[in-house]
Amino acid sequence: MQENRKKVVIFGYFGFKNRGDELILLSLVANLKEHAELTVLSKRPKETAEELGVAAKNRWNPFAVLLSILNSDILLGGGGGLFQNKTSTRSLYYYLSLVVMAKIFMKRVVLFSQGIGPVTGKWPLYFTRLVLNLADVLTVRDPGSYEELKKIGLNKKTVISADAVFGLDFSPYIKEKKTGARVGVTLRRFKNYGSYVDGIREIEEQLKDRENLNFIFYPFHLPEDNVIGGEIRIKSRLTDLLEEFSNLDLVVGARYHSLLLAYALNKPFIGINVDTKIKYFCESSGMPCLELNENTFKNNLKSSIINLIDKKPEFDPKEAGRKVKESFSLIFED
Repeated sequence: MQENRKKVVIFGYFGFKNRGDELILLSLVANLKEHAELTVLSKRPKETAEELGVAAKNRWNPFAVLLSILNSDILLGGGGGLFQNKTSTRSLYYYLSLVVMAKIFMKRVVLFSQGIGPVTGKWPLYFTRLVLNLADVLTVRDPGSYEELKKIGLNKKTVISADAVFGLDFSPYIKEKKTGARVGVTLRRFKNYGSYVDGIREIEEQLKDRENLNFIFYPFHLPEDNVIGGEIRIKSRLTDLLEEFSNLDLVVGARYHSLLLAYALNKPFIGINVDTKIKYFCESSGMPCLELNENTFKNNLKSSIINLIDKKPEFDPKEAGRKVKESFSLIFED
């Protein structure tokens, strides 16, 4: 990387109390702070600045955003599923507008470890294709996102990397297995989620004595994910969350980044298929992904937990980390 302290503005879904996106930002800051002056566009700029020790501006203040980009060298789209309209077409246009603004001011635009799609509708597809082609560098976090770009009709060179979270140093959190077994569960609201929560609670009771398992629930996005009672670990600091996950033996997740943390810490995991990105990640990692079928979910989850709780996974997280680390150099290359 060049050591000329470029001014980099980072945008993404930051400041919304979503632990997955905050982990992405933590990785970006950790890898870039020695090489660049960083400014983050955040919903909660004060909290972001205090937690990460970087400059932060209100993402909803058009004048602050405009001045930040105008005074920068590089606009960095910081990973996650930004370019899709499954959740919101408005947010898609917001992120596209930042890219357009940066190119108007002739800034370098790097879209880093993106999860692309789905994008539907004539005009969203048109503007997404038009604007993403303006980027100087585009890397995606998985082959599925690469295929989505082909569907959109993008004709620029794209690098397949891995999620930016893998750029974190997980070595301090790799630990030997302790006595007792701890299952981390990350849930979210989805259609008829109540019946699935009840099923998970039943399994918890059944396995507590038989297998000596303890279930711990982690809401990754507050307050939406706080859907269950019992012991819930809500950690304000991301390093505390990493420490918590390092003590787990298995993760059951409906949150994508909870599964990525399990993978990075070399722990087995079970996905709940509420999103195609979860299904794809589980398949590529050789881990089970349970369908939302009320007739089969409970039995499949119970058998999967029993099968995986004492098994060491066969995947190697170091390769994902290497890909992300290598792609950081692309941010500064001319």
